[in-house]
Amino acid sequence: MKSVITACAAALLLASCATAPDFPSQRERLARQIADDAVGFNEAYAQAVSAQILLNILRSRDRLPRHYLAMTGISDSPSWTTSRSATLGGVPLGDIGSPWGFGELATSRERSTRPSYAVQPFSAETLTRTAFQPTPANVFEHYWYSGWPRDLLLLMMVEQIEKTDATGHLYAYTNEANTIFNDCVASVQTEGCDFVREIRAFLVAAEEHPRQRGIDLQNGRALCGLVEAYGPSAPVRPVAPAAGQTCDPVFVVGGNTLRLRLRSLDDMVYYVGELLRADSTNAAPGDVIEAQVTVRAAGLRGGGEGVPLFRVVPASDTAHSNFAAEITYAGHRYRAGPAIGRSCADETPEGVCQDIAEEGDRSSSVLSLIAEILALNQSPDAIRAPNRLIAE
Repeated sequence: MKSVITACAAALLLASCATAPDFPSQRERLARQIADDAVGFNEAYAQAVSAQILLNILRSRDRLPRHYLAMTGISDSPSWTTSRSATLGGVPLGDIGSPWGFGELATSRERSTRPSYAVQPFSAETLTRTAFQPTPANVFEHYWYSGWPRDLLLLMMVEQIEKTDATGHLYAYTNEANTIFNDCVASVQTEGCDFVREIRAFLVAAEEHPRQRGIDLQNGRALCGLVEAYGPSAPVRPVAPAAGQTCDPVFVVGGNTLRLRLRSLDDMVYYVGELLRADSTNAAPGDVIEAQVTVRAAGLRGGGEGVPLFRVVPASDTAHSNFAAEITYAGHRYRAGPAIGRSCADETPEGVCQDIAEEGDRSSSVLSLIAEILALNQSPDAIRAPNRLIAE
């Protein structure tokens, strides 16, 4: 009996050693799994937000109601099931000895997981702050200094420009999307195209005048909201807003003072949809739909012909496989924001450095801008980051 117990113990020990888990390998697999899941959740979250924006842009094009939902993160709590089994048998070794025992130890572990998330309407207070209030001036200033295309920022974020010239005369230019056609060529005389021409003239003048930022002269004219000054004809200086005062962004270019009235996030979404309307009216089924105004192409320092502010590509078009947003709307599949990776000093007749819509698509920048402002305008609880919990 004693020999049988000894043999069993030895057999079980050998089997357990042979099947013992490789702890470093398990840790490495777990680390890779967490990293892969984090990337997957990040991708899913980004696509969900971008798809919601594209859906509302298409609704705006068709003048349908827009709806905004909060996605409160992704939670993944895997559960593990472990089972173990052991067997012991005897094998007689002739007539001269007692039976020897041998054992087998088996262990199995299964993991099951199902990510969970919550998509819900905003509260009335959050919706008002998120979608319908004008964009704060500090948000515009942040993007102005962050390397974003400035013509894109002015078209998307500015609702009206009030320009005061050296004689004190006030001019107002309103950014009306439904009066912007054919990239505002000279033959188009509308209020929207007056705005487009004004911002283009402003950007050219800003490049030609010496840039002076942070002016603080004792005798300078005080301006609340001063962002930049380009070769001002008279000294200017920024001043802090008074109690309860909201200051719009102000620029001084030569003898002109430009005050920018900013629009809300919902106005930005509606604006892009309206820009698509004129082209979609004439487009055949399956055609690319483009905004009626252009911005500088991505990665070029010139400007040249430029590219549409926003483009919607039918899913049948396979020129690019990686898009920022892809949705089904009204029975059709749409995409927007193809990945554009290039750095071009000058325009070329062919290749990725062409200053054309396909090679310089700015749609992903538009989607990113709206998504970031959507996040900035929300409460912290409304946009909790994706999270992961490992439950052993």
